[in-house]
Amino acid sequence: MRIDNLIAGAKNIGTTHITNGCYRLHPVEWNVGEAAGALAAFALEERMPPAAVREHSLERFQNRLRDEGLRLEWPAALS
Repeated sequence: MRIDNLIAGAKNIGTTHITNGCYRLHPVEWNVGEAAGALAAFALEERMPPAAVREHSLERFQNRLRDEGLRLEWPAALS
């Protein structure tokens, strides 16, 4: 069975043992929840299941997050 309307929003995300060290901090965990909520709202507005956003509207969703002031990548100075 495929589930198209489930969004991970906390420590239930898939991560490696290396990146798990970042996800255990509350601000990062909260950010995951905020992104999940933004995805749910975007999917409702676009009248599509959340799973379809990646395939059909990922760039528009990412641009909306950027417009809201979220960073989606590490700053170049930290790379």
